[in-house]
Amino acid sequence: MKQQQNQKQTQKLKQGYYLSHQHMKLMHIMHLSGYALQEYIANELEQNPALEAESEIEPPEQREENTNKEEREFDPDLWDNDDDLFEKNYKLPTQQEEYYEAPVIQFYSLPENLKEQIHLMNLPEDITTLACYLADELEEDGYLRISIADAAYDYGFSLGKLIEEAQIETALAALQQCEPAGVGARNLQECLLLQLHRKKNQQDEITQLSIKILRDHYQHFVQRHFNKIKSELSIDSTTFESCIALISKLNPKPVSESNKYELLKEQIIPEFEVSVENDQLFVALTSSEFTKLRVNEDFNATQMKSNNETELKEASNYFQHLVNEANTLVNALKERETTMMNIITWIVKMQPDFFKSGDTKDLKPMILQDVAHATGYDISTVSRITSNKHVQTPFGIFALKGLFMRGLNAGDPAQAPTTAIRVQELITQIIKEEDKTNPLSDNDIVALLNKQGSHIARRTVVKYRESLSIPNSSLRKQER
Repeated sequence: MKQQQNQKQTQKLKQGYYLSHQHMKLMHIMHLSGYALQEYIANELEQNPALEAESEIEPPEQREENTNKEEREFDPDLWDNDDDLFEKNYKLPTQQEEYYEAPVIQFYSLPENLKEQIHLMNLPEDITTLACYLADELEEDGYLRISIADAAYDYGFSLGKLIEEAQIETALAALQQCEPAGVGARNLQECLLLQLHRKKNQQDEITQLSIKILRDHYQHFVQRHFNKIKSELSIDSTTFESCIALISKLNPKPVSESNKYELLKEQIIPEFEVSVENDQLFVALTSSEFTKLRVNEDFNATQMKSNNETELKEASNYFQHLVNEANTLVNALKERETTMMNIITWIVKMQPDFFKSGDTKDLKPMILQDVAHATGYDISTVSRITSNKHVQTPFGIFALKGLFMRGLNAGDPAQAPTTAIRVQELITQIIKEEDKTNPLSDNDIVALLNKQGSHIARRTVVKYRESLSIPNSSLRKQER
């Protein structure tokens, strides 16, 4: 039997990208916000004994001084005379040092916030439970879009018992008493009425008339049949305009992006600070995390007593691993802060008008690629540094991501690029100044924007107009 043995040798070239452990750790901490980084460092300090916080390190001179201080504080002579006890204690030498303490932050989602308010109302237990159930059923904008019948059926089915619709109505009424005003509304009409009923001066004539308009003449109101409303309510144009002004100030969405920001900014710790002095801009980091950490180089296995060389070697390797991990973190924090400083410096250079005025209309077109090109960093690095980060300015706190936007005329070299925010401001101004009896169509707005140098499509105007909650021309039309 003839046997054949074939040997075949192949060579395959594979291209890959190796990420070092330090680089992976750096990419991770670059994405973390200030508060998340503080938690991350606290966790590392707890897990790695080779890593120390500077606040935990006390020089011998300080320890001696503190010891003497403690002895003076517990001096029995201080207790001889109760009358001057406070004075003696007050005059004891104190250490004049200031420490920055990050605020303890607790952020509640909308349902959690509402449930906390509900539990403070002293409602019957069954109504409290139902109101909390409805809080979980709300949409992100604060509306309840399931019917009372469906809510009763779904909740009753989950418990295996019958729930009366009247109970759901009672629970919903309790939920609608919560903040923000209008939450739990089932439609726009109910949302606006809930806000009017919350007015401190709800007995005022204008407020009462506004309630009647929305409650009894809502269809005429949305169809802008204002003459019919004035005729049926027997009110003059001046009074009616006051009612319209009051209603226009109400929020059509109980939970909008604006009041979401008001809630979120309570928990923001800005990583950057930009100040203006003599028309010059200065940038700084609000804190330096790596300067608070050090590596204990004396952390080793030399003090370990064992006759087993294998155990000693394993212990030595383990201790060295902890030291290496601590060094990796400290070096990564240094590189993170250097990168952050370089990137925020270039962002300020690209947006000087905005940082001097605080007005988003002064923002110039800027994308991640622009900053990456200026700094020499990879675009992914710029993205990580600007994500979840905020900058403190004399005009308030701003999210870095909000400063990036494409230029709408970027493809036309003959036109100066403009931003979406600027175009939205122009649209608002154009509509504000239009003839209300003959409002401008979207095509008319496009033509006016073209004359002002903003060349955008009609669909873009429609998108921006709708995002500004501005109705179309037919709904904006007012009768003479």
